[in-house]
This record gives sequence, structure tokens and C-alpha cells, in this order.
Amino acid sequence: MKKIVETDIVIIGGGIAGLWLLNRLRQIGYSVILLESKALGAGQTNKSQGIIHGGVKYALQGMMTVAAEAIAEMPKIWNECLHGKGVIDLSEVPILSEHQYLWSTGSLASKIATFFASMSLKGNVQELKRDDFPLIFQNPQFKGQVYSLDEIVIDVLALVRELVKPNQDVIFKIDPLQDEQLIFNAQGQLTSLEIQAEPIEPIHVKAEKYIFTAGAGNESLLASLKNKGIAMQRRPLHMVVAKTGFSQTLYAHCLGLSSTPRITITTHKTEEGEFVWYIGGQIAEEGIKRDSQEQIEATKKELMELFPWLDFSKTEFATFFVDRAEPLQPDGTRPESCYAKEVENVIAAWPTKLALAPKLADEIIAILNRDNVKKELADLRLLRAWPIPALAKPVWDELL
Repeated sequence: MKKIVETDIVIIGGGIAGLWLLNRLRQIGYSVILLESKALGAGQTNKSQGIIHGGVKYALQGMMTVAAEAIAEMPKIWNECLHGKGVIDLSEVPILSEHQYLWSTGSLASKIATFFASMSLKGNVQELKRDDFPLIFQNPQFKGQVYSLDEIVIDVLALVRELVKPNQDVIFKIDPLQDEQLIFNAQGQLTSLEIQAEPIEPIHVKAEKYIFTAGAGNESLLASLKNKGIAMQRRPLHMVVAKTGFSQTLYAHCLGLSSTPRITITTHKTEEGEFVWYIGGQIAEEGIKRDSQEQIEATKKELMELFPWLDFSKTEFATFFVDRAEPLQPDGTRPESCYAKEVENVIAAWPTKLALAPKLADEIIAILNRDNVKKELADLRLLRAWPIPALAKPVWDELL
């Protein structure tokens, strides 16, 4: 006889999208469980630089894009939560930097000065006086300009921990789902998931809605829907981590000649307390054509050009590839906002950016309200013996 657990909603995927949504849905009274086959925060969440974007990096050509407008309100929402006054209390999540900065080199200083002046009126960007530059730019050899952006930088895995804390009773570790474990009826509705976690006996989970927030893992899950209007794309990056050996911290985008920052750097600490620079931006996008050693050499050359007053001779580098999993776009470019689409009783969702997780949750809640999804008390006693997934480790501690 099958063992069956029934609940209002099942979330598949324990990254930032799934965990934020789990908190919000439970707050408003839904019975929800979250299933994860790997570590919580693994995948794209673990690879995020932790920047709560306000859209300025999407406007580097001097105009506000749709993507910039979509994300513009996110810093305010996150700040409220990080100070214990928002929809989720994240006051225990460390803020690594109150501002992400933007710096220009030499002749590029005036490239978008007029645009940034208009942005300053909105409080999004502030041109800094030299005495207010981050310490790393106060060296006499630096000839550019620095702007302070309305973008904070947070400890992502501490964020994951705080989102998990109040929900450990409804988060379960499962073996990766296979096609045959997704049970559909003749109308194409998903009627149950057969979940497993060896050596525990399988259980069938039934819900009114199934929400896929598994990032790249959505691709295989959605294949079972027989391509009903939802598809995924991957935009790869070749990211770099550098154990610098010096104490200068940096949270900044470097202005280049394209709409993507020339380089984006955030600073983090290893388990041993050493500083690492986590490096993305244009160099990570172009780096997909290079192997690891070539990417390290290109990054080292870039850093030496941007920071001639720093000694990188003893810096330890490592690289890794990561796929940005997103809804398919007609031209394969970056989506302009988060994404949620319903097919029958399944919702496929991607935040596309860490900062957009609150917006994505609001869009999914709107779908549930439209569909009048019932709120009923669930009996989860059959899942009491199931383990909770571990928390993902910082990528730099795995590589360096």
C-alpha cells in the first residue's frame, strides 16, 4: 500500500528562490514542503557574489533599461528585511558592504557623468570625493573616479541559513527525481511525486501546486511536461577566486566599454580567515572561451593593469564554470526580470538574479491567489524520519 502525504504546495529546489518562497508561503498560511536533492544553497545561489543589485550595472550605456527598472526597487526591500523591518526578518544576515562601488579608469571617468548625475538625483548613485574613496583607491596611482551605488553586499550562505532556520520541519532531502517519479493524469496534471531517500521507503507526495525552483535542475523536471511552453537556457560564466594575501577589501564594478562591467569584485573570508576576491563581470563572460590557466592569466593581467600599486605575485587563483540557468529567451540574451509560468498545476520559476527573489515570490503568490489555492493543514508525520539537506559550503573554501 502506498504511503501518501498531502500538502497545499510542494517546492522543488532549495536555492534562494525556493527558500524565500517557502518563508513567504508559510507566513500567509499555506501548508508547504520543500524538497532538495543536493545541499541547500548549492548551484547558482552558492555561486552568487551576494550583490543586491539596484539596476545601475544594467544602465552603463547611459540609459535605464527594462532590466534596470525591474530590479530598481530591490535594494529597498532587502534593506528592510536586513534591518528586521521587512516581510522576512533577515537581521542576523551579515552585510559585507553597505555599498557596491563603481569605478572608472582615466579617460572613462566622463563617459557617463551626465547619466550618473541624473541617477544621483534619485539617490541611486553618489559621486565620491577622493577622501571618501574606499581605501584601495586612495593610492596616488589611481587616476579614475569612484561612485557609491545603492547596492549592498551580503553573506549569501548566511542568508540561506537564516531562511532555513524557521522551516527545518518542512525541508527534506531526497534522491534526485527521475521522470517515472512524476505521476501525471490523462489531463496532463501532475498528481503526485514519488520521493525517495535511501534507505527510507518511498512516499507519494500530493499537492494542489508543484513549484519548480531548482535552477538548472528545472530543465530535466520540465522535460516531463512534454515541452508545454516552458524551456530553459544556460548562459555560462568562468568565475575566478583569488586568495590575495593582502587585507584590502573591494566591492566594486569597473566601468568598461560595454554594457557589462569590465570586472566585478566582491571580498569574502575563507574558513581560515583569509581574504579572497571573487571575480566576475565581462572577464567571466569572455572567459568561457578559455581554459582555467588561460583565465587565470587573463585575470592576473587585468588586475595588474587596474591596480598597478598592488602586488599579485603571491596571489593564489582558482577558477570554475557556472551556468546561469534562466527561462529561454528568443535571442539567448539575459532575461529582463524574474520569471514564473504556470502549466496546468505546475509553476516553473527562475529569479534570474539573487536580488529578484522577493519579486519572484510575489508573482507566484499572485498566481496562487488567482487560482484560489486552498490553505489546509497538512499531516507530515510520515516524513519525520527524513533528513534535512546540509548547507552548501562557500565555493572558495572548496577551491582554495
